[in-house]
This record gives sequence, structure tokens and C-alpha cells, in this order.
Amino acid sequence: MACERLQETRIDSSNARTFAALLFLLVAAAESAPLAGQTSVTAVELLTAFSGEPAIQYQPLFQFSQESRIVAVEMYAVGTENTTAQYSGREHAWHVVNNILRITTADGFEGISGVDTYYDAEFGDQALLELRSVAADLIALQSLDPVVVGAMLERSRPELSDEARASIDIALWDLAARRADRPLYQLLGGQRDSMEPYASLPFYDTLPEYVDAVNEYARLGYRAFKFHVWGSIEEDSPLVALIQQTFADSGYRFMIDLEGAYGFEDALRLGGVMDERLFITLEAPIDDQLLEQYAQLRSRLAVAIVPAGYNIYTPEFIRQGIETAAWDAGRFDATAVGGISTALQLLTIANDANLTIDIQSWGHSLAQAANLHLMLANERTRYFEAPMPKQAYEFGMKNGDLLDLGRVIAPRGAGLGIDVNWEYLATADFYRKLSSEE
Repeated sequence: MACERLQETRIDSSNARTFAALLFLLVAAAESAPLAGQTSVTAVELLTAFSGEPAIQYQPLFQFSQESRIVAVEMYAVGTENTTAQYSGREHAWHVVNNILRITTADGFEGISGVDTYYDAEFGDQALLELRSVAADLIALQSLDPVVVGAMLERSRPELSDEARASIDIALWDLAARRADRPLYQLLGGQRDSMEPYASLPFYDTLPEYVDAVNEYARLGYRAFKFHVWGSIEEDSPLVALIQQTFADSGYRFMIDLEGAYGFEDALRLGGVMDERLFITLEAPIDDQLLEQYAQLRSRLAVAIVPAGYNIYTPEFIRQGIETAAWDAGRFDATAVGGISTALQLLTIANDANLTIDIQSWGHSLAQAANLHLMLANERTRYFEAPMPKQAYEFGMKNGDLLDLGRVIAPRGAGLGIDVNWEYLATADFYRKLSSEE
């Protein structure tokens, strides 16, 4: 694909102060509102509820001043052909775009996020254009509290997608952790700095390719593997049989992601032939909304049942899943639910109900890192999902490789800890950049 270019554009921020009065009022309203149920109205309250740590240590990190105000916003859309891959026999290959947001404050601190979007025909820049629409709002902010800002944007920009909200929220959390000079997982109260990964494999056309892929990634240190499959029981059942025959004594563990393709009876049939000693998870066997059917599958199958990683958006839905006993573990992605703030709310609800959360971490290094920090701060999360081929998703990052000796390791730097090679991004097959300054 020929490299697409959009010259760096300076967004007119003359309307930024137009928003300032409204945003200030919204911030004030959010800060004065009482807590409703389990919803926190400030990042400090959310952190103390999740971590159990005293609030006083968090308060300075979110204080706003003229010196800490946002003065520049940069947005990037980056795609490479190496990340174009198929994840189901029922779908075409997806073109994955890394949408990077970079905010800079008057005192020189930065906050960075990366959220992936998927296109089935060609690379796209819709997410970049959506972030451009809110750039002036970010420069007009009179708060750096990601929870407060999220509530404010929900009122002033209700049309924003979950991905756009996640981009802003994660960048603000990254900024706060950088100010604290701590990795984000430590700011969230996490004690461990590594965990076990599994290789999340793309769709392959033939059965032998799955066996070859397991052997290939096992040599890199992986001991657990997830398969994206055809989505029909006639084609998926032979794969289950082959894996159980080939790797019966390997000590490896396997997962299957059905992408919600099955009906109840086929999901029951496939789950019934999966040896739970080898196959530890059946992901998204049916549509995520069918909670009662999920509960029936769970009660009748030995293999663990979990939902898809991109459909649990709200506290209300995860509570419904808990009430119906629908899952052995919940599953969501911080970049799909609106960011770290929403993710912490969901984790708090799940932890109170003793529900394990199997956080999704598919995507480029920045998206992976945001979810990794959450996992490290949440002891119930066992595995880190590492998309394969992993090098493709490290494009443009100086330290995007998180794997070391069979473990996924937290980046050492402050915040998300991922260093971006900003100049190298421009060499991508698809590259666009927009910027705005005060």
C-alpha cells in the first residue's frame, strides 16, 4: 500500500476559550456531586476505592493550575500491513490502526495513549478525526482529573465513541503517573511487576498451521495459546481433536475464541468435547447478550466460559452477568470501555463479587500496556493476552516488547512506560498526524 500522508495541520483553537466557561461549570458540578452507588466522581475516590490506599497520596497528582494546563495536543493514525490479519473464518482480514494521542502541559509533562481501531477494507482515520473534534476542549480543560473530565465530556460531547473517551482518559492517567514518577500499575496499587502471557494467534486456513504456530511460539517461551477459529462446529471440532491428540502430554494450555459465532446447542457440543485439562477457556461461544444461556453453558460444561472482550461497557452489564452467574470470568478491554477510569469501576464491582476478570490486551504496544497495568494491579487476573505476530504490534515503539523469559514484564518507566519513536511513525504504510496548540 502506498503510504498516505496528511501534512501536519494546526487546528484553530480560537474557540477553545468558548468552551472554557461551560467546561468549568461542568467540572464544578461533577466535583460537588455526591457519589451515586459505586460510581466515583473523582480519580482520588476511584483510586482509594480500588486500591484501599489513603487519598492524601493521590490528591497532588490531579490538581489543576495554570502551570499544569494542557497547551498542546497531537494525534496520530498509524497502520502497517504487518498488522493486517484475519481473526475468524467468518470474516475478512482487518486493517488495524494505532490511534495515538499525545498531550503536553505548560510545565513540560506529557500524557500518551494508544487505542486501536479496525477496518475491513482499508486503513481509516475516523478515530483521528473524532479526536480532532475534541482537541479544543482538551486545551480548554480546567481539570486534569480523568474521572471528572470523563463526566464532563459525557455531558458536553455525548456523541464521543468509547474509543475516543478511552484515548483521553488513558492519556490523563498516563500524565498523572508520569507526574508521580511511577509506573501506572504502582499508582493503581499493584505489587507484582510481571505475569504469565499467552500467545493469541490469528486465524489460519489449515489445521497443520495451528500445530506449527503452537510449536513456533512455544520456542519463544509461551506455554498457553488462544485460537481464533472458523466459527462452525464442523470445522472447529477437528482442530480441538488434533490439539488434544498432539499436545496431550505437553503441559501447554489452550483457549478458543468463537467470536460469538455459535448458537447454544453447537456451543454445548463443542464445549463437551474439549478436555478441560488442556482447554481452559471457551471465549464468546454465543452472543454476549444471552446471559441466561451463558449461565446454562457454564453449569453444564467443565471448560471455563467467558464473554468477548469488547462488549462489557458498563457497570450495569457486569452486574447483570454477576447476578445471572453467566461467566466463570468476566472480560473487557480498557481501550473499548472508555479507559482506565471505567475499567477500575468494573474491576471494583467484580472484585466485590469475587469474579475473576480476564482483561483483553489485544492491539499495539500502547493499548497492551494500558491493559497490562490494570492486570498487574488486579491480582485475580491470571493471563496477559499477547497478540501474534508480536513484532508487528510494536511498530514505532522504542521498548514495545514486553516479553522476557516467558513472562510479560511491566515497562520500567513512569506512566504507561512505553517510549514512542515519533519520527519513525511517519514511515508506516498509513500515517496521518494532526496537532493543536494553545
